[in-house]
Amino acid sequence: MKLLAIDFGERRIGLATSDATGTLATPRAVVLRRSDGQAVAEIADLALREEAEALVVGLPHGDDGSESALAPRVRSFVRKLERALALPVVFVNEHLTSREARSRFPPGVPEDAAAAAVLLEDYISGMRR
Repeated sequence: MKLLAIDFGERRIGLATSDATGTLATPRAVVLRRSDGQAVAEIADLALREEAEALVVGLPHGDDGSESALAPRVRSFVRKLERALALPVVFVNEHLTSREARSRFPPGVPEDAAAAAVLLEDYISGMRR
């Protein structure tokens, strides 16, 4: 199953995709968000080009494991994506993904896209357990 991972930010949204087997995550792009409508359109375009079958979305959590104050905003944005794409959505805890992305990916890979790839790798490895 081909997956599209989304690391939401108010200014930048990182995107990563899996291969067709759903086993390898690759950082793909960073959408510079000017409005929700524009960001949804760009993400939907990539999802259609890549033939994504589901979305894996990072949901921010705090150190204590509870959802952060940004979580409702992420859910609101994802509802707009769901209307545009009609794809299943899985939320995953994105706590510390940006830090992990800096250690896993070389300089030059956009951090937001790398964070989306970390989300996706974590999700994929969790599915295999």
